Amino acid sequence: MDGLEEAAASFFEDGLQASGGRFMPRPRQTAMARRIARAIEDGGRYIFEAGTGVGKSLAYLIPSILSGRKTIVSTATLTLQDQLFEKDIPDAAALLSRTFGWAVLKGRGNYLCLRKWRASHGSEIPEEIQAWASGTLTGDFSEMPGEPDAAALARIRSDSLDCLGSACPERSSCFLLKARAEARRADLLVVNHHLLITASQEEDILPESEILVVDEAHRLEDAAAECMGLTLSAGMMLPVIDGIAWSDAPVSSKASHLSSARELMASIEDLLGREPGTAFWSPLEHGRELEAVSSEAASLAAAMAGDEGLAGPAAACRGIAAACDGLMTLPSEGNCVFRETNGGRPRIRAVPLEPGRLIESEVFSLFPVVVATSATMSVGGSFAYTAGRLGLEELDGEGDFGSPFDYADQAVLTCPPDLPDPDDHQALAGTAWRWGEELSSVLGGRTMLLFTSNRNLQMTAGNARSSPPPGLRILVQGEGSRRLMLESFREDPRAVLLGTASFWEGVDLPGDILQALVIDRLPFPSPGHPLTAARMRAIDEDGGSSFMSLMLPSAVIRLRQGVGRLIRSSTDRGVVVILDRRLGASSYGRLILRSLPAFRPVDPAGAMDFARSIAGARDGGNP
Repeated sequence: MDGLEEAAASFFEDGLQASGGRFMPRPRQTAMARRIARAIEDGGRYIFEAGTGVGKSLAYLIPSILSGRKTIVSTATLTLQDQLFEKDIPDAAALLSRTFGWAVLKGRGNYLCLRKWRASHGSEIPEEIQAWASGTLTGDFSEMPGEPDAAALARIRSDSLDCLGSACPERSSCFLLKARAEARRADLLVVNHHLLITASQEEDILPESEILVVDEAHRLEDAAAECMGLTLSAGMMLPVIDGIAWSDAPVSSKASHLSSARELMASIEDLLGREPGTAFWSPLEHGRELEAVSSEAASLAAAMAGDEGLAGPAAACRGIAAACDGLMTLPSEGNCVFRETNGGRPRIRAVPLEPGRLIESEVFSLFPVVVATSATMSVGGSFAYTAGRLGLEELDGEGDFGSPFDYADQAVLTCPPDLPDPDDHQALAGTAWRWGEELSSVLGGRTMLLFTSNRNLQMTAGNARSSPPPGLRILVQGEGSRRLMLESFREDPRAVLLGTASFWEGVDLPGDILQALVIDRLPFPSPGHPLTAARMRAIDEDGGSSFMSLMLPSAVIRLRQGVGRLIRSSTDRGVVVILDRRLGASSYGRLILRSLPAFRPVDPAGAMDFARSIAGARDGGNP
């Protein structure tokens, strides 16, 4: 046994006793920590899956800290980033009785831009944000209490589009630069995936480090696709208009520049069109309009160049011109360009078809040791899909540290017979609510319904409102912020939550908060989405099977995330209902079931019996 592996094993087998019972030894956590310690000593690329309850955070933190090497941990969500920084790393430091420096660094959009805030003179910025901005020591928006106005924050946040860099008058006080300086001094740095990818394309953002741990690694590909591509939207003009309006430029020139900026914004809107939906978009077919917008943006930037107070808006205009030029010169091979609606505004996105190759060449290649980990990395026991999507075809090691939970005893799974066709949305919505209503009535709430589309969500919500179970509270995604929805669900045991998209993962509802989970369909990517269609076509044209190589494994990973919301501790119990007849009627259904936790399969009657037993045990025999 190597020195680091022995030290890590000794800590988990003996050192946890110093916690006074706060932490108990977990065999799978110890095994994972030993394997990561060996990976650090050997170097290379590794994938490790850690099921719910393994304790993977400490499993990678302890050997990284014991190694004494500079380490970067990347997460998909700010929630996990904050958890690591505020809880897990301090716990590790206390348990090890070691002194080392750690820091958290977020993407620039999470920090207040002092130049913009002071230039705004409070114009249209709510008082609570102004009060926070005048006293903050970090400029980190996450420290702001309550639910701040997102649109107002967008106007005063740091943005690469109009950042003045070394020319900024607030440079010495810049919160972003202070956070980056602290990050460079840290022995252990926590970042998010978007920043990890962005930083690989810029200098002096992240410190040179020996170890990279990618937690929530199944989300890294999406972050890379977004950060490594190009975007053009009319919304990019908002900092230009604000910057001009807030400037001290003479009234006459300010009016002229504002008029030109609004004309440029209208030109971009005309270029993008106003119809909703997502579709392929050809830069070649729009070359003349792209060139005109680029020229218009460059001209406005030049007109503002002589005024220091307009340096930010001028920089943003140059960024818009660069985006247009990038779209015009983008190679068609290996990229997908499409138009989509984002928050009501259309935008153009150019995305690499295979971001994994870029992840390996531009990110992983910077680190001697790369460990990718998540609770959902494998499909049917194989890591091939995830490894390929992350550019990790040449692995030096892999491991599956399964959950310690007894899923067969703690939960049941049913896929009812006689289900409607998955594309019959009205019938499916009716079936979804019948199950939601029955389970929530038995369990007294404590039920979540997950949907693969907003259409199914809204149709089911309509059914729920027309026949709400007495005494139960219906929560529907979109009728409040995600955070407030989850708070309401946690605080009100008689709540039923209907959600899609973001509720499929990153939701921790342990104990008896959530005891039934209904899923409307197998979460296959939409083949009609341009990016999915382009990736499918590339695989098929290369002689592969896009269904087996892309669609099915993607659905498996997503479904594993979804059902993972239910059992979060060794004492949790619950019911999983999947309303997709393909699960039992297709040849690939067996692969899907083999990839899920080992829930006990039952028929619908058995599922309801189990729900009644849960309610009875919880309520002391009074279901």
